[in-house]
Amino acid sequence: MLGTGLRRLRSDERGSSLVEFTIVASLFFMLLFGIVEFGLAFRDRLTVTNATQGSARVVSAMGDDPMADYEMLLSLEQSLGILPGQAVGIVRYVDVYLADGNGDPVGSCSTGGGDRCNRYLWAPSGGTCDWVPCPDADNGYGSWPWSPTTRDVALPGLDVIAVRVTYAHEWVTGGLVPLPNVSCDGTPGSGCWADTAVMRLEPQVFQP
Repeated sequence: MLGTGLRRLRSDERGSSLVEFTIVASLFFMLLFGIVEFGLAFRDRLTVTNATQGSARVVSAMGDDPMADYEMLLSLEQSLGILPGQAVGIVRYVDVYLADGNGDPVGSCSTGGGDRCNRYLWAPSGGTCDWVPCPDADNGYGSWPWSPTTRDVALPGLDVIAVRVTYAHEWVTGGLVPLPNVSCDGTPGSGCWADTAVMRLEPQVFQP
């Protein structure tokens, strides 16, 4: 009877240890995958931030050049190329707009409308331009809501321009960490991530 009781006790202890190990291992792996997930998300956000800042410098330096937005988008593409899949499925659209002192749009820019807000959808096609609309003035484009040629580049009234990149993020562990994907379908309230860079245009006209 004593031997039977000891065997049962050892069996119960092994069962308890297995349950405890399972709980601890689950928490450990969830923590490990969480670190990986947030590390990759931070990498994507840092990449987008740097790309947004760089593209804003381009559009600021070009001022009222009709190719300003097009060159800005080319710069953005090059900087985002290190993201998985060349940022396909990540970047949704880019807004270029006249900003106030707080960096907010002058007027409405929530849907890409307004007379001083241009929205470009990221639509890679393998052609010469992966944006819709393609603001390539050399190929005849001239339908901007806010044409680069109308931007104020004369002191002291320089325009303040903002570049906002809106993008999505999918968690790579596929649900092992309970985090909802940032789907970002482009509609208000869809939970998009965005990064904005605000700069004053470089002066090109100086008052005597």
